Amino acid sequence: MTTHEKNLKRQRLENFRDQCEKRRRAKLRSRRRKTIIALITVVSVTTIILGTVYNASAKEITITEINEFTGLNSTQRIKTRGANVEEVLAERGLDISETDRLNVSTEKPVADNDDIIIKRGKKIKIKSGDYEEFVTVTKADAKDALVEAGYIPGEHDMISADGDTIELVTISHTDETTTESIERGVEYVEDPELPMGQEKVVDEGQDGLKELQHKVTYQDGQESERALLSESVTVEPRNKVIAKGTAVVTPEPVFLTPTPAKSIVSDNGGTVNGYSYKKKITMTATAYTTSPAENGGYSGTATGVPLGYGIAAVDPRVIPLGSKLYVTAPDGSWSYGVANAADTGGGIKGNKIDLCYPEDSDARRFGRRSCVVYVLD
Repeated sequence: MTTHEKNLKRQRLENFRDQCEKRRRAKLRSRRRKTIIALITVVSVTTIILGTVYNASAKEITITEINEFTGLNSTQRIKTRGANVEEVLAERGLDISETDRLNVSTEKPVADNDDIIIKRGKKIKIKSGDYEEFVTVTKADAKDALVEAGYIPGEHDMISADGDTIELVTISHTDETTTESIERGVEYVEDPELPMGQEKVVDEGQDGLKELQHKVTYQDGQESERALLSESVTVEPRNKVIAKGTAVVTPEPVFLTPTPAKSIVSDNGGTVNGYSYKKKITMTATAYTTSPAENGGYSGTATGVPLGYGIAAVDPRVIPLGSKLYVTAPDGSWSYGVANAADTGGGIKGNKIDLCYPEDSDARRFGRRSCVVYVLD
């Protein structure tokens, strides 16, 4: 074998060896690639399995937070692995104060599709009449807050809110029946048999009665308004009837005699000539007649009573008009008798009295005299 042949053979042998090595290396790379792919597949499957297990253990729940005082009203759907409500709230950073309200206990275990509702509240003061208390409410509306606190406002009750204070004024209505008396009137009738200036009660009369229906409004138990609904008379009143004397008595004018007889007058400190009196006054007496010429053209008194014997003009500041009097001399030397203080006069001021006599009497001779005037009961 020649040298060339030997070289050629050696060359072929080396090429064969190179090809075998290449095939070996290719097989080795193929095995490594398969191993890597298998590892990647195992890791992927494991990750999917673990994720599925994790997701299977999480719960999907709803958390709603309501705050009527700020207008907050939010709802969120979340997944959680918290065991109970307290853990879920802590997980979400939601604090619950003593004024807040939860729809479930914080110790309640959490289940899938649970609803947790948080209502934010605050303390307020409720005033009703003289009573007041502090309560916790979650309602911003005053009426709703009262109901939440256990107060049930009536249809007509008044509710007012000022800051954190709610005032409730209870309003009630009721119909009440009362009775009232109707004051009797006074009726005067003329009595021709009774001396002028004297009066006599004929009938005392009687007060009447009426029934009143009122609608009464109470605020916090105190009456605030009373409206009259109806009024009816149940007992008619009867007037008191008083007879007024019209008989003109013309007594004998004792003062016209030259030596007037002495009157017998008994004054025991309580009565005079049989009449009970409450006061006696020492006065100066004068006389006048019924003549219109002596009375400014009038035939009647200042009170409208006809002039005549038994009428006396007085100063109303000393003796009230309408008073019954008994007039006599201090020593009983003359006596006018019973008189009615029914007239006045321009010159009758202070402790003066002017006694009326008939027109045909000689009153001018009376002059001025001292007298005692008894004001009768």
